[in-house]
Formats: sequence, C-alpha cells, structure tokens
Amino acid sequence: MSSLLVIGGGGHGRVVADAAIATGAWENLAFLDDQPTEATRALGLEILRGFQDLERVGRRFTGVALGVGDNAIRFKLLERCLEAGLRVVSIIHPSAVVSSATTIGTGSVVFAQAAINIGSVLGKACIVNTAATIDHDCLLGDAVHVSPGAHLAGAVKIGSRSWIGIGACVRQCIEIGSDAIVGAGGVVVADVADGATVFGVPAKVRI
Repeated sequence: MSSLLVIGGGGHGRVVADAAIATGAWENLAFLDDQPTEATRALGLEILRGFQDLERVGRRFTGVALGVGDNAIRFKLLERCLEAGLRVVSIIHPSAVVSSATTIGTGSVVFAQAAINIGSVLGKACIVNTAATIDHDCLLGDAVHVSPGAHLAGAVKIGSRSWIGIGACVRQCIEIGSDAIVGAGGVVVADVADGATVFGVPAKVRI
C-alpha cells in the first residue's frame, strides 16, 4: 500500500497534498507539521506533530514530499530526509504540461496548469507554482520557487534558493543569481546578482 508523508501542514503543504491526491498514486496520506495549532486534520488527513521526529515518522511511509514554502528550510529538510534514507518524491499535478525531455530534481513540485518545456533542468526541492511557465532550456538551481503566474522565457538561468514572485516575467537568456528575489509583477530584462532583490518594470534594485 502506497503512503505519503507531506512535510509541512500549512497552505503550501496542503497544495502539495492536493496535487498528490490528484495523481491517484497514493492510497494514504498524512502531514508532519511543526507549527502550534489545535487542528488535527487538514483535507481530512491526519496532522502529525514535530519535525524532531521526521526520521522516525518518515520511515512509516513509502514516500515523503516537501510541503514547506521557505526555500532554505525546505532544502535543509530535503537533506535530512536523504541522510535518513527516506524516499523523497517529486509531485507533478496531472494538469501540468511537462516535456518528456526535461529533468525534475528530487523533491520538486509542479502545480496545476504549470508548463515546463523541452530541455529545461530543475534542481532539487524546486517549486513551480500554479500556472507558472518555464520555457525551453532553462536551468534552475536547487530550492528555486517560481510563484503562481510567473513566466520564464527560454534559456533563463536561476541560482539556488532564489524566488521569482507572483506574476513576474523574465526575458530570455537572463541569469539570476543565488538567493535573489524578483518582486511580484517584476519584469526582468537584465541579469540579477546573487542576493539581490529587484522589483518593478523594468525590475531594478530600488532604494
């Protein structure tokens, strides 16, 4: 019997679980969460408590999925899971369109109505959120988050742990460094340095 533990029971974790349910691949699902709340269930699924018990609890499931939105925390959780020998899976919503000639890293999620085109490579623990698009030959590092409705043109490169805000657009062949943030609705037409936060049209570092 296939069972899935979704690490993180907040809003993002519930979207991950909902996408996993839509695939039809899992018979039993539960959440593991570390936030104080009186809730014991979400989506009708049990919420287990305590990230300190991740390794022990995870061994009770045939797969684990990452349901934490924070890029750095999500990647650290991935490393813990892999070190413990847990089977970390990627979740792709059945309404997403993903070319067979792409690479999706371990622990990544691709949500409803997203599209990833030929030749693109995603690192580990990436998020391609609702209706986001990644065109051909893009290269995303580990733990990158492409927010809902954001669009990457062809051959864009994004460094690890960077965040592309909701509705942002990135011109073809742009390079965005690691730990960078593109603000909501930003239009990126020039390269973005490591650690920079840019926003606006065109997107710039603004004081």
